[in-house]
Amino acid sequence: MSLGRDPEGKVLGILGMGSIGQAIAKRAVAFDMSIIYHNRHPVAPEIETKFNAKFVTLDELLASSDVISLSVAYTPEAYHMLGKDEFAKMKKGVTIVNTARGQMIDEEALIEALDSGKVWGAGLDVFEGEPEVNPKLLKDERVFLAPHLGAGTIDTYLKMEKAAFHNIESALTNGVLISIIPEQKGKF
Repeated sequence: MSLGRDPEGKVLGILGMGSIGQAIAKRAVAFDMSIIYHNRHPVAPEIETKFNAKFVTLDELLASSDVISLSVAYTPEAYHMLGKDEFAKMKKGVTIVNTARGQMIDEEALIEALDSGKVWGAGLDVFEGEPEVNPKLLKDERVFLAPHLGAGTIDTYLKMEKAAFHNIESALTNGVLISIIPEQKGKF
């Protein structure tokens, strides 16, 4: 699938402005895209300034974005974060990119939105029924499908192993985890 459209001057809506969302924002700045985001909480002001990003409600993000990128951590509350109701709130011709988890998008609702023209195209490297991919998505030329392999390099594996060992060492020697996901705070 070719973007076929100039991203300059478009609005990128980022769902999840953590480290991955910020990496996406960094790249979007090069294309002169306006950046809005939705998170549990606004990011630090210096991060907003760095990307000229604006914190908005989910409904504002859905209504204003030309491209919506999901980089949210998966929780049970995030299941089908984008479904029929959310697609109805989006601009006609929006592009969806999901690099988070497949269960965050109701794929049947995505297919309906593609068929109606509400969604112009989608880039997915995660799928709702992994490892199976919906056959309708496989056949749709407006959908770019890729394996979820962002961390699939030797250097990344080594860095992940090192981080895991440091985390374990800190937990055993200091009783503190170095990196903890928000849902696990207070449990250790």
